[in-house]
Amino acid sequence: MGLEITKFRGCRKNTLRGFLSVRMGNVGLEIRDISLHEKNNKQWIQLPSRPYVDNKGNEKYSFILDWYDKNRKTQFEAEVIRLVKEGGHGQKT
Repeated sequence: MGLEITKFRGCRKNTLRGFLSVRMGNVGLEIRDISLHEKNNKQWIQLPSRPYVDNKGNEKYSFILDWYDKNRKTQFEAEVIRLVKEGGHGQKT
């Protein structure tokens, strides 16, 4: 997939475990502020989002990027999590 984790910053709050930047060398794109989450020994990532307040005053998040191909999303997430487990920063696939 041509992925590289270029930055990782740990942060523990609820399910949040940190933020990372992933460089996609095959398309010349780096995605920053991807969040890494964990609960019940399951890890997942979320693409960057921005907060907003709904009409009831609740803070919600709107995704800036989103996948339209579920298979590619699953593949990307699995590869990023594998890189994090292997040491993260500076890892390429």
